[in-house]
Amino acid sequence: MAQKPTLLCVDDDVQCLAVRKMMFEAFGFNVTTTPDPRQALRLYAIQHFDAAVLDFQMPHIDGGELAKSMKVSRPEVPVVILSGMPYLPDGTPQYYDRFFCKTESAIKLAQEIQNLISTSSSSGGNGHVTIAKRVLATAGILVGFA
Repeated sequence: MAQKPTLLCVDDDVQCLAVRKMMFEAFGFNVTTTPDPRQALRLYAIQHFDAAVLDFQMPHIDGGELAKSMKVSRPEVPVVILSGMPYLPDGTPQYYDRFFCKTESAIKLAQEIQNLISTSSSSGGNGHVTIAKRVLATAGILVGFA
């Protein structure tokens, strides 16, 4: 039996977080939740997650800054930002893989997260090359190593 993908969900609204946890579990994910973005960083540092789903508007650290911290430490892990706003404010760090408005379909959200996980964990058999590998290859070409 295949292991369920693991998600880290972060939202300061505990009711939304509880509903999102049940929804993702119904779609076959193992879900860890926290309402505190600082706790999310601690969990992210010590546990394996296949993806992270972050609310944007939170106290202490907003979803854009939290996504940046997560992507800097593990760029291969997909990060999705959710917000009640239809778009993110100008100046939001671009360290997330997808943005979803909370009014969008839960099915669409779950499918997109599964697609992101599948893409990030593929071993290149379908032609997918990670950004990190592209950067290294480009750097090698520029300095004459490839």
